[in-house]
Amino acid sequence: MKMRVAHLALVFGLAGAVSVGCGSDDDTTTPPKGGAGGVSGSAGKGGSGGKSGSGGTGETGNEAGSAGEGGASAGSDQGGAGGDSSGTAGSSGSGEGGSGGESHMYLPEQVERGKVLVRSVALCGGCHTNPATSTDPAGPELGGNPTFAKGNLPAPNLTDDPTGIGNWSDQEVINAIRNGVDDEGRQLNSAMPYWLFHNMNDADVHSIVAFLRSLPHSSTAVGENNPGATAVDPLAPSTLPDTTLAASSADYEAAVYGKYLVSGIAGCVKCHSPASNGLPVADFFSGVPPATATTVFAPNITPDDSGIGGWTVTDVVTALKLGTNKAGRTLCGSMPAAAKGYGGMTDADAHAIGVYITTIPGVVKTTTDPDNQNPCPAPSP
Repeated sequence: MKMRVAHLALVFGLAGAVSVGCGSDDDTTTPPKGGAGGVSGSAGKGGSGGKSGSGGTGETGNEAGSAGEGGASAGSDQGGAGGDSSGTAGSSGSGEGGSGGESHMYLPEQVERGKVLVRSVALCGGCHTNPATSTDPAGPELGGNPTFAKGNLPAPNLTDDPTGIGNWSDQEVINAIRNGVDDEGRQLNSAMPYWLFHNMNDADVHSIVAFLRSLPHSSTAVGENNPGATAVDPLAPSTLPDTTLAASSADYEAAVYGKYLVSGIAGCVKCHSPASNGLPVADFFSGVPPATATTVFAPNITPDDSGIGGWTVTDVVTALKLGTNKAGRTLCGSMPAAAKGYGGMTDADAHAIGVYITTIPGVVKTTTDPDNQNPCPAPSP
């Protein structure tokens, strides 16, 4: 019986700013979970024990033992063995064994790419890692956060533990990321930005799964009692502005890639656009006017004079990776620049976002001019 994680909420909550196989015999890859024997040749779920295959003498084999982390226990002499560590069917016993379970093997470069995406572009830890307090250290990375949304929507454990996603197949994890549906078919809350991640390409979403599988396990069940939710429509990239660069421009491909990043992974469009029910709806990247007496707000980041007109690509990269604007002022509020997250973004990703955001049509919105913001408030004592 699988432990249910009710809400895989890879949530941003922070302001801001390729098809690949997963199998390999390279012993430098992340070690796989042992595949298990299926029932009479049907595929078992990775790591769980199935029944052994039929015996060669016509007798039914005994039930195989549960799969261990490195491989499965074999059935009786009459039955086939469970899967080995590569997830293929065993061959001991006189009968034919069942099919192996899911392999969970990934290339090192997949894990590395997933690490960058999770930590520095999608910023999953902003919600799924229990934050440090004055009395308790931060919890294990992506081990779950019971205090997210003031405890009303706890962000669950994303590590490869049975209390997290350990009993989920890779496809179930991907379905949650892209479509907001968990391993039991339950709709996730739109605080989990599946409506944005829906546009993520195959290589990046597989890399995120690879990194999640590589994390140290956390045995903390978080968020099992979250309320049900209604599905929301994915963000359509076609509704976002295109670069004004000609296709013949040397920077055109970078701009197209930058649009992919901000329409499928990074949360710039969520925080810097007018929204309805928490979802961006119009005048994308034009900022959100500050509320009364609010000195920190999400500014206009289109290349208009009321936004970031005059900024170069390098200025945008500096803002993302170092956390300072064109005038040298520190970016504050919920903008996850520098050490808050985007500082770990690759130079290529940051450059692509810079090319895109500086070459889209400008939107006039003086109420969200970055120069209207006061310096960052002094930290609380």
